[in-house]
Amino acid sequence: MRLLLRADGNARIGLGHVMRLLALAELLRPDFPEQLFLIREPDAALAEQLTAAGLTVQALPVRPLPEEAAYLAAQVLRPDDVLVLDGYDFRYDYQNTVRGAVHRLVYLDDLHAYPLAADLVLNPAGGLTMADYELRQPGARLLSGPAYAPLRAAFQTESAENDATAAAPDPATVFVCLGGADPTHQTRRVAAELLALPGMRHVHAVVGGAYQGWETLQTWAAGQPHLTLHRHLATPELAALMRQCGAAVCSASTISYEYCAAGGGLLLLLPTAANQHDLDHYLRAAGLARPYTAAANILTSSEAGRIATEMQAAQRRIFDGQAPVRLRQELRALRLPPPPFALRPVTAADSDKLLAWTNEPAVRRFSFNPEPVAEADHERWLAARLADANALLLLAQDAATGRPAGLIRFAVEGATATLSYLLDADFRGRGLAPPLLLAGTRQLLAQFPRVGRVLGHVQAANAASVHAFERAGFQLQPAESGADSLTFGWLGAG
Repeated sequence: MRLLLRADGNARIGLGHVMRLLALAELLRPDFPEQLFLIREPDAALAEQLTAAGLTVQALPVRPLPEEAAYLAAQVLRPDDVLVLDGYDFRYDYQNTVRGAVHRLVYLDDLHAYPLAADLVLNPAGGLTMADYELRQPGARLLSGPAYAPLRAAFQTESAENDATAAAPDPATVFVCLGGADPTHQTRRVAAELLALPGMRHVHAVVGGAYQGWETLQTWAAGQPHLTLHRHLATPELAALMRQCGAAVCSASTISYEYCAAGGGLLLLLPTAANQHDLDHYLRAAGLARPYTAAANILTSSEAGRIATEMQAAQRRIFDGQAPVRLRQELRALRLPPPPFALRPVTAADSDKLLAWTNEPAVRRFSFNPEPVAEADHERWLAARLADANALLLLAQDAATGRPAGLIRFAVEGATATLSYLLDADFRGRGLAPPLLLAGTRQLLAQFPRVGRVLGHVQAANAASVHAFERAGFQLQPAESGADSLTFGWLGAG
């Protein structure tokens, strides 16, 4: 499959949409080595940046969006492509046109302001649900919050547990970035206000290559000994600079998430566009940021260090460094067709069928205990599982015939669930195992939101089951036991 990404960016509208897709392309490269970026009139520096990231850039002529959508559907898109859109003008009619020409459509959204035809919607702001959207594509899903935020690898920091010896953030050194293009030209004003505060040690102001007015900003900064200007920093340098600054003033956009994920500290938000409302509201409501209007009071307070330390700890709990894993598993799963079965809870009346499945020679062969199960033992086991609030047993019923097709069951312990599954002999060889694993896991996570990890153990010799876990989006885990056993994992947002 090819991954196609469509967004625009320039000095007028900023580069946020392009940077989000660049991050997504980076983390999805293992599964989508062929990546094409579709963009109108990119300037030379941006085109070079996209090409350097391994993307094939296709410049699109400026034309009415209905014409563009028709052109893409007829001339560019292929039936096995995954297309990702990021921009406010790609509304329902545009999406509906291109959706018919691709395998799956993904839309990155900040507004939830109009109907969508996408199969998968990503909104980095937390606190949103399906009720906030009108999703018209059958089976469409919403992924919301930092757990699914596409951020470049340089900003991903493992959980705070691995960084317990790090120095406390120093809020007297402040990072300022109001978007790479800063189209509302607030960088100078904010830097001047911060430099006027007593006790301010240093301000680092960052703009991107699309920023207009660099020479004027440089002239002013020459007279500010406690100010350093940075322009068009490479990603590793930007992440390193963030980690040097115990406080930050950022627009309520991807740059705020990057600061939180890179290490974090006292984050002060200054929204610069109407579409930043959701991120601004989420970050402040979750205790991950404060409004910039409070900057003078907080930064000159004796409590500034404590607030920075507490905020950093909260940011590191939320930005756990695992978003790339979650996004990769979701995009892998997106390739699967809709399941041709429905899941229902197992009841005591299913006992005979479950026992017959369990004792099939093909099932026993790949079980960790190959011995047949006695009927009395099975009855006791099933009764105990049905009475166990931390167990979930789901039967798959074929949608066409109503016949039982398979079983998936979970044992929940704390924040971890362990699964096992099987298929009826008449339903094997149809590619049903991956959708069974995926559908069952999603139902589990809906019923047990505290679960953050789902594990499945399989014999290494069971090639069909290994392939099923991989196709469903599960990730192979580090070996914990003998070479004859493999463990696959799915990360939830909990």
